[in-house]
Amino acid sequence: MKTKFQTSNFKFQRSWYGASLWEQTPKIVRSLRAFTGRISHTTVSWPLPSPAGQQTKNETEDLPVTGCIGIHESLTLWLDTPFPSKSKALKVLPAMLDVQLPFPLEDCCYCFVQFRRKPGNTISVLAVAARRTAVQQRLNQYQAAGIDPLIIDHEGLALWQQSLREQPPRPGATRVVVSLEPDHIALIIGSGSLFVNAHSLQMPANSNAETASEDAFQRMHRILCAELQTGTAVEWFFCGPLAQQPALVNSLHRLLSGEWPGPFIIHKSPETFLPRALSSRALGGGRLRCNLRQRELTHPAILAERKKRSAHTALIFLLAGILLCVFNLAWQIIGSVHFKDAQREISRLTGELAPGRAITYGREVEETRPIAQKRLNDFAPVLNIFRQPLSIRLAEIINAGKEARLAYTRLEISRDKVTINGTAEDWDYGEHLAGYLRKIGYKAEIERKEAEGDNLVRFTVKGTVQP
Repeated sequence: MKTKFQTSNFKFQRSWYGASLWEQTPKIVRSLRAFTGRISHTTVSWPLPSPAGQQTKNETEDLPVTGCIGIHESLTLWLDTPFPSKSKALKVLPAMLDVQLPFPLEDCCYCFVQFRRKPGNTISVLAVAARRTAVQQRLNQYQAAGIDPLIIDHEGLALWQQSLREQPPRPGATRVVVSLEPDHIALIIGSGSLFVNAHSLQMPANSNAETASEDAFQRMHRILCAELQTGTAVEWFFCGPLAQQPALVNSLHRLLSGEWPGPFIIHKSPETFLPRALSSRALGGGRLRCNLRQRELTHPAILAERKKRSAHTALIFLLAGILLCVFNLAWQIIGSVHFKDAQREISRLTGELAPGRAITYGREVEETRPIAQKRLNDFAPVLNIFRQPLSIRLAEIINAGKEARLAYTRLEISRDKVTINGTAEDWDYGEHLAGYLRKIGYKAEIERKEAEGDNLVRFTVKGTVQP
């Protein structure tokens, strides 16, 4: 079966290939995503046969393939940052990773694949790193087999995520995934759905299952003792080509469960588990995804996709700029029309206020203000007729004096001022009246004299209407 790979939409591929290289002949799995989201897997030979029975190199290179780098060629570690914010943590992660690496960060390909919040509200980050030379060497091995992978994933993360996908985790349960490859054993340790660490043991070829399991157990025991407490209940999951040997798996489980008790499960089709995991991650997405084929090692198809995406982004910004200019021009036109309408209305009003008089453009307000003020003064007597009667204000001032326990001896009131003389039982009572006058719009001042023989305070309040 042939699926032509389109670089313009590789993120939306319905099929993907996963390739492992632990044996001389690569194992290839083709994963197909249905419209329902379900992913099916088929083991295929490489190179893929064409309908005519021949396969060209260019057709093979067009296929979307994911490969991986081994656990022993890379490292995974959790970095504990002092920040509660993910954006702030990202700024210091490269420097923190550089301190932890046994080689310069500049010589590495690395990814930050998972963020989790710790009890102290700080961020902990899972980092994956490998030397660029190791990634290049791994890429050369794939290309020597006629495979040019778009993605170089991490073996341990792929095995862990696929194990969770096929056998969902129990919250808080400790899980150890054991991948039995012909030349090595991969150990992936986690709790619930949380990846903790990954280790790889290089193993010599041995046809005796019992001897092989004893040797493997001794090597695994040293690693697991550093990761797990003795007696911890563990769920054991086996995969890899050698997991098809029941004697080997049973012997290993018997030795391991003696110290870390728990049941074991062999994943379905264990011989293709790793390539299945690689293609599923490329199709299914989710957490822990990474691609160590970076910088100058990036696949040309991904570079072309980024270039096209940058061009699309630039085009969108260009169109947005043009649209903004159009709106700005339209707004200026509308504003110009409204301005002309307002200018005509101002000319009409100034013509009514000053008929027959030539007024300079832009000085309409300055030149018509005196005319309008004179007309307002001329009509003041008429306007006063329609104002509030003084009798109402007089009654309000009298009531305010009663509430303040004042005795008025003289009260004069007009439209623009008021004068009140009187006596109060307390020094502060007169201030209540002054405050009331200020409240209703007067600028009020009070003068007081000390109490005489009758123990009453004499006061005078004068108020003028504020302009």
